[in-house]
Amino acid sequence: MRKPIPLAPGTWITWLGVAVVSFIWLMPRRLRNALALLLAKIAVRVNSGTNRAIAINLHACFPEKNALQRHQLASNYLATQFQASFLLPRLWWGRRASIADNWQMHGQDILDKAIAGEKPVVLLITHSVALDAGLVAMSTQYAMEGIYKPLSNDVLDWLVMRARSRFGGLPVARGDGLRSLLKSLSNGKLLCYLSDEDLGPKGSVFAPFFSRQKCTLAMLPRIVKNTNAVVLPMIAHHNAHNDVIEIHILEPLKNYPSMDALADATELNSAIEQTIRINPEQYMWNLRLFKSCPDGKLTRYGQIERGEIGIDDL
Repeated sequence: MRKPIPLAPGTWITWLGVAVVSFIWLMPRRLRNALALLLAKIAVRVNSGTNRAIAINLHACFPEKNALQRHQLASNYLATQFQASFLLPRLWWGRRASIADNWQMHGQDILDKAIAGEKPVVLLITHSVALDAGLVAMSTQYAMEGIYKPLSNDVLDWLVMRARSRFGGLPVARGDGLRSLLKSLSNGKLLCYLSDEDLGPKGSVFAPFFSRQKCTLAMLPRIVKNTNAVVLPMIAHHNAHNDVIEIHILEPLKNYPSMDALADATELNSAIEQTIRINPEQYMWNLRLFKSCPDGKLTRYGQIERGEIGIDDL
């Protein structure tokens, strides 16, 4: 059941922000993009905590790039983040046609072939700036369901739920109704699964991610074993030149799961790497990808900032 609209006085500031973003959405595309570039330049200077995490992630994942190249990649990422954020009101308020007619899929034959088979389909989705736009766009054509992490802000959480469920999608908060979601896989729905965040050592294993040790959830192999599902890696991008959402579907994971936890986590991380390399500027580099420490110590980002370890020690 959909939650009631949060309208308590404590939500009014957020609603004001929503109104501002909705106004920006109505601006000409060139003006929106110019504003996104300006805000990205400001963000590079102001948000030092997030910028440090982005810098550490990029250094860890792209050691072959020099400092200037990584700085440019970070700036471009922030610009694409603003560009995609300014398009979010299309998901909240836009007409179905404005969403259904403005996306394209690379690898649709892979997805349709998997759906036509006798096995359920799990979409292994990578966090990108156009994540929600991709899910909502696909829900206009495919039956979608998935687990999501509820947001602490009631207004933003309501908007995410509204967008993802407008056209029949079924978002379920993490910890609620996983069993029912798995049962409904047999009814032809696509299960959307995200696994690139570091959610802590419990239920996870440390496996290579861009050749660094990353805490990786070990739940997907169990889901696949119990449902005999096919796993297709997926990522969504925002094309700022025409506001089209471009979705990439990759070939299914092979011989997965092997039921070797480390091998399965390594295969999963490798697939996510493939999706990121399609357009690195649109991956969400602000995530604390390497937060958990294999030795059980406090966050590795803090250890790096205190000089206790180097980025090459991740």
